[in-house]
Amino acid sequence: MNVRKIILWLLLLFGEAVIITAFILFKDGTPNNILILNIVVSSIIYGAFFIDILVPWVNFNDESHRRVGSLGVRWFVTLFYASIAIVLMVAANTCYEVTFSTQLIIHCGLLFLFMLGLWAAVHSSDKVRSVYEQEKAHRSGIIEMKNAMRELKDKMNELNDLPDYFIQQINTLETNLRFISPANNHEAHTLESSFVEIVSDIKFAISDFSMNEEQIVNHLKKLERIYQNRRNIYSN
Repeated sequence: MNVRKIILWLLLLFGEAVIITAFILFKDGTPNNILILNIVVSSIIYGAFFIDILVPWVNFNDESHRRVGSLGVRWFVTLFYASIAIVLMVAANTCYEVTFSTQLIIHCGLLFLFMLGLWAAVHSSDKVRSVYEQEKAHRSGIIEMKNAMRELKDKMNELNDLPDYFIQQINTLETNLRFISPANNHEAHTLESSFVEIVSDIKFAISDFSMNEEQIVNHLKKLERIYQNRRNIYSN
């Protein structure tokens, strides 16, 4: 545990001590059972807000940003619970004489709704994560195509006297890959695999370009056809 976490835990404990001390000092004849109930409820509210400082809800290292998608639900639920619980505590202990059992039942009901809301926030967070994983899977083939083109360009940089038409066509293909939309069907995956395979064949063939030029030209034509066919397949 690093120094920052230790300090935050100490602050959490200090704040809890302040809450308990304040209730004890200003109880003004409040029955012990109601006093303890108010301390517990106040501690839950305090912890619900402080936990975002101790363990930040947003994890910037998570590429899916799944918690961001549920942040609105999380804060709405927390603010709703805190507001109702505080109003109830004040009203039940100042304006009205509400029995301990009644207060306990109401607070337990509110706590149940709060936990249910947190579950909804977690569920929405998981939904964001699943959508991200799905989109990532849809893009995996495109990423492989781009990686194959990058490896081919690295190989081209090692060679001299490659024809200008070849260099230009490869550059154009590499640029045009950004116009391909992610898709998740057999046809899209087949085209993506074929594209990667042909690029790999070209990478080995250009080592002796003059000897393999006819084969390379045919491969370039195939790449162009595959690219056009793949570009016409959209997300589904």
